[in-house]
Amino acid sequence: MFELAEAAISLVGALAWQRPGEIALPCRVDILDAEGVRAIEAEAWDRLAADAVEDNPFFARQMVLAGLDALGAEPGFRALALYRHGGNELIGFLPFTTRWITLMPFGTPALNLYQVGGTPLIAREYAQIAMMGLFGAIAHMPDVPRHWVFPHVAAHSLFMDMVRTKTERLGLEAGLASTYRRAVLTRQAGDFSTHVAEVIGKKRAKDIERNLRRLGQEGEVRFERVKEPEAVARRVEDFLRIEAAGWKGERGTAFLSRPEDAQFARRAYKAGLAVVDSLLLNGEPIAVSINIVSGETLFTPKCAFDERYRKFGPGMMLEYKVIEAFFAEDCHARMDASTTVDGHVIAGLWGEAREMGTLVVGPKGVATGMFTAGIDLAHRGKRELKRRLGRD
Repeated sequence: MFELAEAAISLVGALAWQRPGEIALPCRVDILDAEGVRAIEAEAWDRLAADAVEDNPFFARQMVLAGLDALGAEPGFRALALYRHGGNELIGFLPFTTRWITLMPFGTPALNLYQVGGTPLIAREYAQIAMMGLFGAIAHMPDVPRHWVFPHVAAHSLFMDMVRTKTERLGLEAGLASTYRRAVLTRQAGDFSTHVAEVIGKKRAKDIERNLRRLGQEGEVRFERVKEPEAVARRVEDFLRIEAAGWKGERGTAFLSRPEDAQFARRAYKAGLAVVDSLLLNGEPIAVSINIVSGETLFTPKCAFDERYRKFGPGMMLEYKVIEAFFAEDCHARMDASTTVDGHVIAGLWGEAREMGTLVVGPKGVATGMFTAGIDLAHRGKRELKRRLGRD
């Protein structure tokens, strides 16, 4: 299967589209190296991330700089920074790297292991200009690859609607490969009790409440949400300790298994971007969920529980309390599970899902179509291999 995918993609290189002449772009597009990215004005970057067309905390300043500082820039790291003509207002941002398949280069967002969002930051107020600038650069700008692969993009969104219209106008085409469903939580139910009745179910809710009472026999049980810098840093350390003591620590995949990964966690999950939820027993966390905020969305990329309390289901109890807090606080319009796994355990608690996939963009013609098919085939093969190895 992998050989077929490689053969299909390799053929694309022989059919690669020739670059047309340059055109005037509707905004200024700068190509930055890692030092140029570090020099972007903090306020401008934060403003863009807070009001982007598609919420994506994985390209927020704190997350990107944490990756550069702790993990280093991968070979060929660059970024497209889009500015309004006649000023320095940042209206688009995409860190990327160029990779090669046989004869053909292609661009892809620069994502590390802990980033699961490949949608560029596009300013909502200047979305039309920024999108034309971004895809105009892909279609015509020297030193920018003509074929692109954007993983972890929402299939149905304003961003994708604009992708289809802008690429069509610029002689490009777009396709979606390797789709999967990601759990999301919205305010559709209106309140927590209705959500429990319609989504979680009374029986499951009673089981969770029963476990909370059982755990209460061990001491005081309390839900905690922290946003203050010192409290966030303290709970991140608790998370790192709990994660390392569990199965991830045994497999060597916990943050603390590698110093640079631990450094990334401490820098990326700081106050400002991170909010930490914990289930406390006698004041000590036995389950911790690290959340990151972007626009109106609360993303939940990392969680861990103390396996000494496994019989009580502390992870499930914490998630139950997180849902209760979501409806009580009215701070966020939605929550995003930030997982690439279909059928994640919280799907049954949240009740909704969003179709995600890999966006493939390139010049119109057989080359891009074959490139999309090859990407899809390769991903399907990888999923099948993981299934056979029992790693789903």
